[in-house]
Amino acid sequence: SSDLLIMDKSIHTRLYQRVIARLRAKREEKGVTQMQLAEKLGVNQTFVSKVEICERRLDIVELLTICEILEIPFVDFIKEIDEDIISKFKDSKKNSHNNEKAI
Repeated sequence: SSDLLIMDKSIHTRLYQRVIARLRAKREEKGVTQMQLAEKLGVNQTFVSKVEICERRLDIVELLTICEILEIPFVDFIKEIDEDIISKFKDSKKNSHNNEKAI
């Protein structure tokens, strides 16, 4: 559904923060430090830090590269985001619309 694309910026920001939080959790689960990830990406640790606090946005190719470094199949990561994060956003949007109609 295209509903997800018609969002205000605050929802986009919350969604992005959840995606990055999941990516950081994956990095930590793998026992990889920000410094180690930075070295494998060929960037400094500040880059990784700024990404993880959402000061710098990742593009799709950077996300793919990080997944490869962490040995996470990109498709699996995207599927997990779709099932765990995006679907919950859609549900919460539906519920807030239903609540508005009830008022």
